[in-house]
Amino acid sequence: MLDTEQSDYLWFTPIKSRIDQAFSQPDQCPSVSKDITNKKILIITYHFPPSAAIGGLRLARFAKFLPAFNWTPVVLTIQDRYIENVDEERLRDVSGVTIIKTQMLPTLRGLYLKMKSRYARFRASGPAAVPPDEPGDTAVAGPERLLRKLKRYFISLFLVLPDEERGWALPAIVAAVREVRRRGIDCILTSCPPYSSHLVGLATKKLTGAAWVADFRDPWMTPNAKLSAACALSNRIEAWLEKKVIRNADVVIFTVDRLREHYREVYAAEPADKFVCIPNGLDLVFFPPATLQKYEIFTLCYTGSLYYGRTPEPVFKAVRRLLEQNRVRLEEIRIRLAGHCRQVGKDPVEELIRAYGLDRIVQVSDSVPRMQALEMVRKSHVALLFAPSQPYQIPAKVYDYLALGATILAIAEPGATSDFIRLTGCGKGFLPSDTAGMAEFIYDAMHRDNGNNERYSRTIPYFDAKLLTQSLADILNSLAPGRAPSAQ
Repeated sequence: MLDTEQSDYLWFTPIKSRIDQAFSQPDQCPSVSKDITNKKILIITYHFPPSAAIGGLRLARFAKFLPAFNWTPVVLTIQDRYIENVDEERLRDVSGVTIIKTQMLPTLRGLYLKMKSRYARFRASGPAAVPPDEPGDTAVAGPERLLRKLKRYFISLFLVLPDEERGWALPAIVAAVREVRRRGIDCILTSCPPYSSHLVGLATKKLTGAAWVADFRDPWMTPNAKLSAACALSNRIEAWLEKKVIRNADVVIFTVDRLREHYREVYAAEPADKFVCIPNGLDLVFFPPATLQKYEIFTLCYTGSLYYGRTPEPVFKAVRRLLEQNRVRLEEIRIRLAGHCRQVGKDPVEELIRAYGLDRIVQVSDSVPRMQALEMVRKSHVALLFAPSQPYQIPAKVYDYLALGATILAIAEPGATSDFIRLTGCGKGFLPSDTAGMAEFIYDAMHRDNGNNERYSRTIPYFDAKLLTQSLADILNSLAPGRAPSAQ
C-alpha cells in the first residue's frame, strides 16, 4: 500500500522547484521565445468554452498557457449547438486560440430518447399513466425481469458504449486527421470523460503516427466498471478499449496521484514513467484578494450538479439535528444550492427540503455564470463538496474553493478527496452517515471568525495552472524534441 501522506505530494517536488525559482528570479519567468518556431498541439476535447461543463476548464487552461512554453494549441471540439449549458464568459481566456468545431452524427440513443419522450407524452394524455420502467427498478416477475435485462443489454451495447457522446467520434476523427496533416501537428492530446475522446485519439494516432497524450480526468474501467448502465459484455468491450488506449498512448496523464499509481499497478507491463500526474489546478487571475463581505446570515453553499450519488441530504440531516437541539435557530442559517440541483436521482430536491422542514433555510437556483458562482462561494461561510464513492477523484471545484479561502465541508469516503482536504487543512471530510460530526463542524464554523480563511494560502501556488501547464509542456517536448516536418 502507498503511504497516502507521501504519495499525494509526489508530484509537488518539480512544481515546487519552479515556484521557488520564479519567486527568487522573477525576471526568469517563462515567456514566448522570439527565435523559436512554436510547435503545435491538437487538443481534442468534447468539453471546451463556451461550454459551462467543469471538465472544459482544465483544457482551456492548457490552451491559454501553452503558448508561454512555445506550443501553439489548436482545439477540436463540438459545435455550439450541441452544448447543453453555455457560459460565454469562459471564451475570454481562449480568445486567441484556434478552435475547430465538428458536428455530431445522429445516434440510436438520440432516436431512443425521442421515441421515449413521445411515448411518455402519449401515456400522460391517457388514463392511468404509469412511468416507464428503468434498469435497476425493484424485482418483478420472470418475463418482465428478462425484458429489463434485455433492455439493459441493448442500452449498454448500442446506446452508451463507450458513452452517450459517441456521435461526435467519427466526425472528430476525420477532422483530427485532416488537421494533423494540414497543420503539421506535433502532438495530440485527448481528455476524458467522455471516453470517446480517447477513441478519437487512438484512431488519429494510428492514422497519422502523431505523438499522443491521453488525459484521464476521471477513471474509465480501472479500478472499477463505469457507473452508467452496463452489462458483462459491454464491460469487457470497454476494458479492452481502455487497454488499447493505455498501450498506444505515448504518455497517460491523471489528475490524482492515487489513480496514477493504480493504473501503474494494473498496467505493470507499461513503463512506469509513462504514467504522470498533473492536478487540475487553478488560474490565479480569477482569484484576486477578497473584497466581498460575507452574507449577513451564516450560509453554506454548493454550486454544481447533483449526480453520481451526490446529494445534500446528509447536510440537511445535520442542520435538522442542530435545530432540534435548539443550538441554531431557523433565522440564523441558510443553505444555497446553485446549478443542476433540482433533482437527486429521480426525486425532486424540494421533497427532501420539505421532509426535513428546511423550507425557510434552503434556496435552490439554476446554473449561473462561473464568476457569479465563485462570488457566491466567496461570500458564503462554508463551501459544500459532495464526492461520495469517488476514492480516485478530486472534484475540480475543490481547487476553486481552496483559492477562495473557503472552509470546506466535504462528504467523501476515505480516498483522494478526503486526503486532499486533510493535507491542505482547508476543511474536513465526513462519511455521509456522520450526521453528528457534520453538525458539530457547522456549529463550530458559525462561532469562528467569519473572515476569509488564509491559513492554507501557502498551498495555493502549488496548483497554479501556468506552472502545471509547464509540466505538460515538458512532456510534449520529450515527445517532439524537434520540429515535425510540415505535411505535404
